[in-house]
Order: sequence, then C-alpha cells, then structure tokens
Amino acid sequence: MNSLWLTMFVVAVCALLYVLLKPRATAGSFLRFVANVALAGVMVYSIQLTGLLGDVELALNIPNVLLVGLLGLPGLALLYGLHLFVFV
Repeated sequence: MNSLWLTMFVVAVCALLYVLLKPRATAGSFLRFVANVALAGVMVYSIQLTGLLGDVELALNIPNVLLVGLLGLPGLALLYGLHLFVFV
C-alpha cells in the first residue's frame, strides 16, 4: 500500500514540475482559447435552441462552456452522455 502512495506522489510531483517548468502561454494561445470558449458557447446554445439532442437540456453555464471549449466536440458528447446516464 505504501508503494501505491509513493507512486502517486512521484507522479504528482512530476506533473507539477512539468506545469511549472514548461514555457509560458503566449498571447496567441490565450486568444485561441478565448475563441474556442466563445465558439463552444455558441455551439451549446444553438444545440439547446434547435433541440438536436432530443429531451436532453444542457445548461449554458461556465463549466459546460469551458468543458466544450477545452475538449471540443468530444466534450459536448461527454456532457450529453453524462446527462443521459446520470440525470435520466
């Protein structure tokens, strides 16, 4: 059991070092992220407005839009699947 915790600790430290030592984000990557989030908001709103997903209602809120903005269409599919399996 101690080896499991030690392995998790080493992986977490390596991930933290990677995040801290990688090159900083540029203005271009920030603008691309903002554009992806805006497009995701439009995508979630248009799917909600047209009713393409049937009875599933995805709320237009910050976590949903950020998830779809980061993951794209797979993020939208993830939200749809979660809603189907958890809330229905």
